[in-house]
Amino acid sequence: MDWRAALADSSALRERGLFIAEGRLVLERLLNGAAGGPAAIESVLATPAAVHALDLEAHLPGRVVVRSPEEMAVTTGFNFHRGVLALVRRPDPLSVDDVLRGPDVSDANGKPTVFVVAEHLVDVDNVGSCFRNARGFGAAGLLIDQRSPDPLYRKAIRTSLGHVLEMRWAQSPMDEIRGGLARHGITTVGLTPLGRADGRPVQDLAALVSSLDPRVPIALVVGNEGHGLTTETAAACQHLAGIPMADGADSLNVATALAVALYELTRHR
Repeated sequence: MDWRAALADSSALRERGLFIAEGRLVLERLLNGAAGGPAAIESVLATPAAVHALDLEAHLPGRVVVRSPEEMAVTTGFNFHRGVLALVRRPDPLSVDDVLRGPDVSDANGKPTVFVVAEHLVDVDNVGSCFRNARGFGAAGLLIDQRSPDPLYRKAIRTSLGHVLEMRWAQSPMDEIRGGLARHGITTVGLTPLGRADGRPVQDLAALVSSLDPRVPIALVVGNEGHGLTTETAAACQHLAGIPMADGADSLNVATALAVALYELTRHR
């Protein structure tokens, strides 16, 4: 296994149906069954300390390459991995419909849960953070458009704390995502700064959430870090909502805004 080549070309890995997972927490999730579990792991590069901490030889016999911390540093050129990297087969991709009709569309109280939609994100850290926030507030799934970074890019996985490996998600063109939301009768709430967007009023998020039918699933839609939602997506959203800001403040980071919105939905529903 040429780890340097694998780390240098994520696109080539994706074409081969593979991705790289890094860090002990992420590997623990894989060993516990996420994203195909141990059977999906092709090879692991790890320091002796990581091999011992994760009991890798027992879990993955014949698939572990042990290297010293110094050798790992030379091979990887970075130190975010906490002494362990894994080459993993990508799970079969889900469609938009697969995510929206998944098994977890209701919580324990029978209330509909929430979906997250991300349009044209640029920063891979924001992709990972959106997954982390969605998982933290119990979202049923996440839909991300094809202009956004690959959720299985190693930095996105790390930033998500490995939750991208556990959640139901699909990456598709935005028109397919919008069509799926409409087909499944999901209430769509686009997040955008307060004011008016293309002549439409933008409601206070907390007030809007309290007025929505709790029996109907909701999709929170977030957009590009610089330009927000596209005109087409904003027009397709049934509601536009914003988060009140202090005077003179512009807006929140997209992942932070999503966390606030998910909290509001969790608090009211």
